[in-house]
Amino acid sequence: MKKMIWLTVFFVLALVFVAPVFLSLSLSMTPANIQPGYDPGIRLSIYRDRVFTQKFVSGAQNLTAVGLSIRNPNLKNKAGIIFNLYDSSGNLIRTIAINGQNLEDGSFTKFIFDSIPDSLGRQYEFSLSSPAAGPEETIEVFIIESDKDSGITEYSYLGETHAGGTPMVAYEKPESKSETVKSVFSSWLSRLLHLDSQKSE
Repeated sequence: MKKMIWLTVFFVLALVFVAPVFLSLSLSMTPANIQPGYDPGIRLSIYRDRVFTQKFVSGAQNLTAVGLSIRNPNLKNKAGIIFNLYDSSGNLIRTIAINGQNLEDGSFTKFIFDSIPDSLGRQYEFSLSSPAAGPEETIEVFIIESDKDSGITEYSYLGETHAGGTPMVAYEKPESKSETVKSVFSSWLSRLLHLDSQKSE
């Protein structure tokens, strides 16, 4: 009986601690933050000259992707969606274009680019646009207040600037396999603590 208990304990510990190590070795990027929650009823439309821009402070050391939740109502957007990334001086440093027909409604989309070294703590700005889309092909982003944990500071839309932005996840390219394992465990523990704090509220 005791042997079965020890085997069960060993198996559980292996799943909890060893399995993530093997899984993390295959990862090319890791999240630097947890995506903040949002109200699905608060969102902005993007099409033609309706461009959305957002400033954020990177929590990633080697920033290599930005993940966003984007609505594509009725899957009507078949036009190009353009993601531009700028440094704090306003210089365009990365551009990613995707096809709207590959964007499922409400899907979490990663805009992946060549990693930016020493990006931790630096301010960046990205823009999201769909210039070839009409009002019937709009895409939408959700809006929240400023969020320190994810680095969200302010956004601009239709010539106005406000505190907050769309809930995002910054991804970093690990410098080594050991850094990948460390980052995965750190993210795993932070998620557990986040869930525990939600239960206690």
